[in-house]
Amino acid sequence: MSSDQERRDPVVRLFGALLMAVGVLIMTLCGLCSLAVLFSLAGGGGGEFGGMLSLVLVFGGVPIGVGFVLFWVGRTLRRPRDR
Repeated sequence: MSSDQERRDPVVRLFGALLMAVGVLIMTLCGLCSLAVLFSLAGGGGGEFGGMLSLVLVFGGVPIGVGFVLFWVGRTLRRPRDR
């Protein structure tokens, strides 16, 4: 069992939870926007779909990666310290 002295500061845990929430929001919104762009491109004619796919991966993938990093850092801050 862990005592209160072994646990992280509540402010650090709150900051970790906020980072996790922001990371999830960024990943979700950028992912949905990327899907919407892909579906709109696929419906308009598939001639330039391959070129636009790389554009969507660059402009959508980078923020999704940043959101994942924020989520991972927040998760690390939320965990109690090891003994």
